[in-house]
Amino acid sequence: MKGFVLSSESNDLLVEHGAAAIRDNEAQICENVIVAVRGEMKEIPLIGGEVRFLLGGARDVMWPTRTKKMIQSCGVEISKVSISDDDTVTVE
Repeated sequence: MKGFVLSSESNDLLVEHGAAAIRDNEAQICENVIVAVRGEMKEIPLIGGEVRFLLGGARDVMWPTRTKKMIQSCGVEISKVSISDDDTVTVE
């Protein structure tokens, strides 16, 4: 999927040669969904993986499945979301 890309340094719209950069943005969409809190995206308030709430708490066994469905509803085709014992999230 191609779309606008944000700068990894400033989190603002990436501008190259005087225009907004348009590139493959699937990884950025996945990251935004995983980190977002529900209600943060006003257009789609039920989207938000809320991964920060998992830190230091009990594991939610349904989190990977719910997050996978959220990412897929944003138009990104993925097959699996997993979280390892060292709190590393993997999207395949």
